[in-house]
Amino acid sequence: MKKWLFLLLMTGVMAAIFLLSAQPGAQSYQLSAQFAQQIQQESLASAAPGWFSADFHANLRKWAHVCLYFLLGVTAALTVCAFRLVRTHPDGLAFLQGGALALGTCLLYAISDELHQHFVPGRACLPTDILVDAIGFVPGVLLVCGVWYFLRRRVSHRELSH
Repeated sequence: MKKWLFLLLMTGVMAAIFLLSAQPGAQSYQLSAQFAQQIQQESLASAAPGWFSADFHANLRKWAHVCLYFLLGVTAALTVCAFRLVRTHPDGLAFLQGGALALGTCLLYAISDELHQHFVPGRACLPTDILVDAIGFVPGVLLVCGVWYFLRRRVSHRELSH
C-alpha cells in the first residue's frame, strides 16, 4: 500500500511542477511577484540573508524550483525504495543503485520540464535551471537513501545478533 502512496505523491509533485511550468511567463511572474510582495509585507524578507534579498523576487523564484525539486527527489527516492527496484546488497550497492535510479528520474524530469517551457509563451528553456533543480533534488535523494541505508544496516545487524 505504501509503495502506491509514494508513487502517487511523486506523480503529484511532477504534476504540480508541470502545471506551474505550463503557465505563460507573464502569469507565472505575476504569481511569484504577489507571493514575494506578501512575504515582504509580513517582514519575513528581512530574515533572508543579504545575498538573497538583493533581488528578492528573482531569488524567490529560484528557491521555489529548489523546494519543488527537493520534494521530487524525496518522493522519487521513496518510490524507488518502496518498490524495491534494486536488490539489497550487504556492501551498500543497493544504496548507490537506488540513489542513481532516483537521481536519474529527477534529472530526466528536470530536462523534460525545461523542454516543456520552451513551448510555453514567455518562458524559456534554460540549462542553468536544470542545475538549480539539481540543488533541490540531489539533497532530497541523498537524505532518503541515507536514511534507507542506515535503517537497512540496523535491521541486518539485529538479524545477525539474534
